[in-house]
Amino acid sequence: MNEHPSASRPRISVLLTVFNAEKTVAETIRSVLTQTETDFEFLILDDGSTDDSYDIATQSVANDNRVQLIRQNNAGMAASLNRLIDESRGRYLARIDADDIAEPTRFSKQVAYLDAHPDCVLVGSAVLNIDDDGDPYGVTIMPSDHQAIEARMLSGAGGIMHPSTMLRSDAVIESGGFALNYPVAEDQDLWLRLAQIGRLANLPEPLTRYRVHPQNMSFVRQKDGADALNRLLAKAHADRNLPFNQAVLPTSVNEQCSAWDRERTWAWTAVQEGYLATARKHARRLAARKPLDTRAWKLVAASHFPRLFALLRSQSS
Repeated sequence: MNEHPSASRPRISVLLTVFNAEKTVAETIRSVLTQTETDFEFLILDDGSTDDSYDIATQSVANDNRVQLIRQNNAGMAASLNRLIDESRGRYLARIDADDIAEPTRFSKQVAYLDAHPDCVLVGSAVLNIDDDGDPYGVTIMPSDHQAIEARMLSGAGGIMHPSTMLRSDAVIESGGFALNYPVAEDQDLWLRLAQIGRLANLPEPLTRYRVHPQNMSFVRQKDGADALNRLLAKAHADRNLPFNQAVLPTSVNEQCSAWDRERTWAWTAVQEGYLATARKHARRLAARKPLDTRAWKLVAASHFPRLFALLRSQSS
């Protein structure tokens, strides 16, 4: 990977890979182009989409000279991101996925943090989880301290939400970018390598809206992701001279969750965090798909009468 000269260097390079995201990519692009921080280049790579993603992206960025639109045959996430890193000129690299939304002040707040903390090589943020329609489920807050983030990732859990990240370009280049042999988990591998040359952080404010749905790659390719995670964690522990217990990781196919159960879990989170309209919508859908399943109707009741349901649960516990 080649580092670009500093002449005319934008502050940020925004990296967006797109694959068959025609329903959401325009909103993602709009959220980047309307950031309060405007000193950026926007690199968009269409990774062999077979739908109208490329045409929609072309229309969405018309007449904005900050945008570079690239099209290629399908190569996968890691290879596509490495190509964008090679093309980038920014001091910082901001990531977002083609179904997520950046809050207007995201870039300005992350740049301010990195400027104030020169030892930090990556900063993420909390995220507001949204469904296919953009309705909120609830907020995911990751640990903010470097040691806690690294410990969480070494345990096999995620410590940073990839689409929320801003990274130092020179640190990413020094680390070698995204490895090609950890499908689905390539981001966890890079974060753990970056943790050895600088500090990681998360801002507590939800600066990205993260679209959660059963078609997320981490769910669709759950087995591939678990296999890759085992391999990269074995290497990360060896690099740190730490023992590694593979048995603690979710490698079993039997541990995979059905789309119906996953949606039910998200709907319960919406109840607990007060997003009742979202909870009711999904409760109705779940009940329609499994009308004889009492778990669905329990969720319907809880989404309409959350206080009564919480009272009954407290009395029965």
